[in-house]
Amino acid sequence: MMETKEQKNESRTKEKKPLTELVLPSTASVKAQSDYIRTYHFVKENFMNSTIAKLADEFEKMEKTIASQKKIIETLMPTGYVDTDTVKLHLNSVYGVMFGGRPSPKRCKLEDCSWDEINMYSSFGLADKMFEVGDTKKFRLADGSYLTARIIGFNHDYAEDGSLTHITFETVETLDGDIPMNERSTNEGGWDASYLRAKLNGNFFEKQLPADLKAIIKPVVKITAKSGKNEMLVPSVDKLFVLSEQEVFGRKIYSCGGEGKWYEWYKRENTPYGKCKQNGERDWRWERSPNSGNTHTFCIVTNDGTANIYTASNSCGVSFGFCI
Repeated sequence: MMETKEQKNESRTKEKKPLTELVLPSTASVKAQSDYIRTYHFVKENFMNSTIAKLADEFEKMEKTIASQKKIIETLMPTGYVDTDTVKLHLNSVYGVMFGGRPSPKRCKLEDCSWDEINMYSSFGLADKMFEVGDTKKFRLADGSYLTARIIGFNHDYAEDGSLTHITFETVETLDGDIPMNERSTNEGGWDASYLRAKLNGNFFEKQLPADLKAIIKPVVKITAKSGKNEMLVPSVDKLFVLSEQEVFGRKIYSCGGEGKWYEWYKRENTPYGKCKQNGERDWRWERSPNSGNTHTFCIVTNDGTANIYTASNSCGVSFGFCI
């Protein structure tokens, strides 16, 4: 049945809805969409920034690695020494083996190297080829004073995982402020339980050492008697430590013995065993060794370089060691 003209017009009129009947999105819906868009762009922008930052950090690490390798090559390769045989170059550089009469690598001046560069040579196992026992380097503490670090041995101390650390340093001077080994007159617990060990590896390490030095110090295992009455050897893992009697004098005098091995620096003829404070005043200094057979004293080195003992609660000079 055909629809009339009037019916068609009426149908169209019914299909049209007034504006008031149109379904518009709610205010909450619009806000939610707006928040979503803002969140999306925020996440996108921050993700990109984070990615760029990570890439920049990786590029910086690559640049440092390239610079380190370049410096090693320049150091190990004397002027005019060009050899395409990298195996021979490596052996000649690291082990000092002569190939075709070519010289072994030139040594570096420790004072002119940054701590990062010193660590680089150590990491490549080249420390004893680049430097010598007795070489020194000054560094500044947070309080504005200076200490001098001296190399006292190569390939001497071990990390907790059993790996060898390549350089051991000891400060040439003692700290201006003397410190007691313990707050009470006892050597019970030995070095491992001592007040001085806690102070050196805690507040002093964190607050006084420069950041570039702290970053490369490797904790090592030091062996010390548990007390003067208990000669059982106890390991402690230390970033900073004071030497044992045996490490300084090469034997036990007042200690229980067995507390490490003689450092190369102290084996040498005419090595000065006595030390001065930072201000130049002659000073006694602690060793970490409990006095054998005694319950309240530890071993020390006097200002004239002789072995002696001192009551644990008395203040005494501190010259500390560390490894890279």
